Amino acid sequence: ISKSPAIFDEKKLAWLNGEYIRELSPEKFHEMALPFYNGVITNPAINLKDVSELLQPRCEKLSDIPEQVDFFDKLPEYDNELYTHKKMKTNPENSLEALNAALPVLEAIDDWTKENIHDELIALVERLELKNGRILWPVRVAVSGKAFTPGGGVELAYILGKDETIARIKKGIEQLSA
Repeated sequence: ISKSPAIFDEKKLAWLNGEYIRELSPEKFHEMALPFYNGVITNPAINLKDVSELLQPRCEKLSDIPEQVDFFDKLPEYDNELYTHKKMKTNPENSLEALNAALPVLEAIDDWTKENIHDELIALVERLELKNGRILWPVRVAVSGKAFTPGGGVELAYILGKDETIARIKKGIEQLSA
């Protein structure tokens, strides 16, 4: 027995809860996450199983789900400073160039799969002789309007679908051009 008071570590509790969430079967996680999608994701075109698949490895608390996925339904208003990322070496100026380069590549994809989106964007990165983040970070910001998302630009574009992804990239270009 010690004289020092007990410590309740919320960070450790969240981490431990996340470990239990990751051990769940995908079906069980999806079943548990469904109530948290209600009212947040109302677009019937969004496949909620795909959202659950993306979210499960990155989720610590089920109560955080609405905040993590609210952008699927409606793109939030965001500041152009989100395009600035020190590690990815991006800023609003080179992000505008990246989105302008990515738009025709994405528009040309006929079979909208994760693999095709990934392969086409990586091919663009190689053609432009850039690092992946210089293209993928601006795409991620344009499609989500958030700094932190449950997945990268490729996964988010796939879940949103081709038309919505193209519309959001065009909006990002318009916003950066203003």
